[in-house]
Amino acid sequence: MPDGIPAETAVPAGELYGAFREVALAAPGARAVVGYDGTESTYAALLAAVDTAARDLATRLGPGEVLGLAVDEPFTFLSLYLAAARLGIVTVLLDSRLSVPERDHHAARFDVTRLALDEEPAPGRGGYGLREVADAERHRARAAAGYEPGDWVVHCTSGSTGEPKGIVMSRPAIAARVRLWGGDLELTARDVVLCPLPLAHCHGIDVLTLPALLAGATVVFARPGRLTGRGLARQIERHRVTLLSGLPVLYQLLTQAERLPPSWADSLRTVISGSAPLGLDTQQRFHERFGVPLRQVYGLSEIGVICFDERYAGHGSIGTPVSGVEWRLEPAPGGGAGQEPLHELYVRGPALARGYYRDPESSAEMFEDGWLRTRDLVRADHDGWYVRGRLSGFINVAGNKVGPLQVEAALRGCPGVLDSAVVGVADAEQTERVAALLVTDDRFDLAEVRRLLGERLLSYQLPQRYETVPAIPRTPLGKTDYAAVRRLMHAQEGSTP
Repeated sequence: MPDGIPAETAVPAGELYGAFREVALAAPGARAVVGYDGTESTYAALLAAVDTAARDLATRLGPGEVLGLAVDEPFTFLSLYLAAARLGIVTVLLDSRLSVPERDHHAARFDVTRLALDEEPAPGRGGYGLREVADAERHRARAAAGYEPGDWVVHCTSGSTGEPKGIVMSRPAIAARVRLWGGDLELTARDVVLCPLPLAHCHGIDVLTLPALLAGATVVFARPGRLTGRGLARQIERHRVTLLSGLPVLYQLLTQAERLPPSWADSLRTVISGSAPLGLDTQQRFHERFGVPLRQVYGLSEIGVICFDERYAGHGSIGTPVSGVEWRLEPAPGGGAGQEPLHELYVRGPALARGYYRDPESSAEMFEDGWLRTRDLVRADHDGWYVRGRLSGFINVAGNKVGPLQVEAALRGCPGVLDSAVVGVADAEQTERVAALLVTDDRFDLAEVRRLLGERLLSYQLPQRYETVPAIPRTPLGKTDYAAVRRLMHAQEGSTP
């Protein structure tokens, strides 16, 4: 073939690669990517790197190989990701921040045969190392039996509540979620999108980066875990960012920051919080302080974005379902008398994954007759929907079901409570009791918090234990690490009545 890709390896250009190539050829000199260090790359440069990577992968990977993409540097990650899209290579997205044993465990679990890694000693723009994993032949054989024709990307769950699972998706499914969500955001080539999340995560790649690139926009990358409120504001002002999306902790940093540049938020048209529950206090303080609505987005890696607070209902709403998502609500037990009626949300659409890799039990639990069971319980109002908890996360208090998310939201609405995490701890008399881990400031008064919660929650929902910590334990992505919260509660048992 003219570009050097062997005919037996090449497949028809995938939806993503073809769409990206069209955008790049139409505006080759436009700015596509701004790296962590501020290095700018045009669409022409990124397309050239994608095609170079495709030739390299076609030469070095044999039939049936599975690529583990564990690269941190954004330009390099995107070069390999879109090259794999062009070639149809099954690609497992691995968080580059994993320790070597964790990375190797994930790679073995999903039968990766080749690992793409940042070059050592220093990652470079477009440079990567490609090495064969241990016991590669066995993994090739397992992959041949485990993956199906059309499988492409595997997203790895965080594993914060158990063993990580591999969410298997096709190129059409990824293309559908990117196209539909990009349309809902009304992205254009004039937009500048800030991505403060790892590209190995659905929020970073599917929600932010790919929709922006397929619209001809610019993506500015900020290294996760190294952000401050003032540094983030300076970056937004410097690049005239129009769209920002991240975890709630990002907006806590901004609302708590002092001496921000006066005009840092002037360019922003859309600001989104997702991947974890947003505290109502943070949402309101952000809007009041900066004059920009902070909207929630809700979704799962298995299908992408499900709901978006497009009209800004506020008050903790996740909005309503987005384009391309069919939904139904099934009645679910809400707990004791007087508790609001709740429904479990089921969704389906062209962006749905086919299931979990080599995990038929989990696939059967979550995927039913073409529908995805979110296992999230929602209250659906005409002005917006509200997530109240997960079926698997309920605390059983003497037979009453307590949703931790609802209690956390009530806590974050109390003066002096900056952050919270709620879990159930064993209790011989009533199965479990509600325990709250709090981050507080000098406004915190436990008696006042208890009084306010008594007005907002039912008696069995009220925490019976309170502990304070400097910071809520987080996963590498920034989500609450509930397993670590339970360990802390166990270690501090009896310290607070």
